[in-house]
Amino acid sequence: MKQNEKTSILPKEIESYWRDTGKVPSFGELKENISTDVAVVGAGIAGVMTAYQLAKEGKEVALLEARELFSGTSGFTTAKLTAQHNLIYDELINRYGQESAKQFYQANMEGIASIKELSDQYGIDCELEEREAFVYTQKMQNRNKVIKEIEAYEKLGIEGEFIEDLPLNIEIEAAIMMRNQAQFHPVKFLSGLLDEFVKLGGQIYDQTRVMDITDDGGRIQCKTENGLKVTASKVIQATHLPILEPEGNFYSQQNNPESSYALAVKTEDEFPDGMYINADLPKRTLRGLDSKTGRVVLVGGESHSTGDGKSSAERYHELENFAKETFEVKEIINRWSAHDYISEDRLPFIGVLSQDQPNVLVVTGLSKWGLAISATGSKILTDTILQRENPYQSLFSPNRNIQESTSVEPEEKNPDQYDGASEENNPENLSDNQGMITKRDGEDVGVYKDENGKLHYVDLTCTHLGCGVQWNDGDNTWDCPCHGSRFSGTGEVIEGPAVESLKSLDK
Repeated sequence: MKQNEKTSILPKEIESYWRDTGKVPSFGELKENISTDVAVVGAGIAGVMTAYQLAKEGKEVALLEARELFSGTSGFTTAKLTAQHNLIYDELINRYGQESAKQFYQANMEGIASIKELSDQYGIDCELEEREAFVYTQKMQNRNKVIKEIEAYEKLGIEGEFIEDLPLNIEIEAAIMMRNQAQFHPVKFLSGLLDEFVKLGGQIYDQTRVMDITDDGGRIQCKTENGLKVTASKVIQATHLPILEPEGNFYSQQNNPESSYALAVKTEDEFPDGMYINADLPKRTLRGLDSKTGRVVLVGGESHSTGDGKSSAERYHELENFAKETFEVKEIINRWSAHDYISEDRLPFIGVLSQDQPNVLVVTGLSKWGLAISATGSKILTDTILQRENPYQSLFSPNRNIQESTSVEPEEKNPDQYDGASEENNPENLSDNQGMITKRDGEDVGVYKDENGKLHYVDLTCTHLGCGVQWNDGDNTWDCPCHGSRFSGTGEVIEGPAVESLKSLDK
């Protein structure tokens, strides 16, 4: 299924539209041991908004990021601010009842309102625009799912509508629309909010990887890669998965890693107002990126379990083909991938890490729709630290009893037409910046050829919990199928939960 390379117009480099068109600030790495009221680990939207809320309440806060700021999902998102998490409300009613499903909707809507309010209050030009959100299906067998969802909207009082056509070049069987949603530019928003955080006395350290978190007699210590310590009364882990986990690795067991892809496409067509995603597989998602011309479109999808060993390069090409079928494409400006954790019940975990570690808090399992809920989550975490009640604490509590859904639809399978991530048998024949799994002394090892043609061998054992990593030929990374850690071709950690590099096997 290899596409003719000559027909592809995908850019060679991987960079998100948001990081390409927004200014990513740098504050420098930690240079000395420090003490603070609260340390927030992870500077995506969950970490930044929580750090801001705590600083506004008068807390001394240090925000720590392992890489450049916004290097995780917040900088590689589709940037939809919505309570319409694909088809979810019928499932939530069946799993937890109408009251909890209504709370979930309200929590998301309050998150959207909070981001709007902060943008207005501080004059942050982040291209925030109100939009209607749509979920559509092109498959007759999924039409009933859409009908059940509109019935759930009616039960919960959600403003929406059942429709049977879209203002797009896409034939559909049915769709559901949710009113009063929004889209924005996350890097511009977060950069602006960090300015306000600094004015409140907040400290920011990027390129500062936390390797371990320990309890030192009631004070919590974050130990960094360079051997420095940040000591705090409270620590919030706003990383993909927490670095410190309870016994039994609860969070790793409860969250499934998923990868997806996106393109920023210049078109001759003017994109209609609205944000669109299908309820089918393979996944497709669309939204406008440039409201001034209406002719830059985000085309995303191809979601799959991280580290499945199938060709991600082909998945980028599938999105390119879809874009060309749907629009008159002039140019593809950017391509990038996003990596998310999906909890078993599709609700995030926000609150105290465990009963045994009350001074460490966590936000994880945002299940691909974490932007709006992160805003509400920042208030949950702030209220928890300040010992205040919050109406959403129990709904998102890590200690909640995860219920089975009482209505289970047949599970749709992703297409399986993709080749393996490396079809090459001889490492010497690899293209530059590509990798493969090969044999050395009878054992599977990873090998990567860098841009200078040098081969680098790595142990395939993930340094998190020991799973075997797989090559990702679209992003040129080693990806863990168990818990989503990602490593560069030469083995350095790109994103956790792993904090240590793959073992080098270079002789």
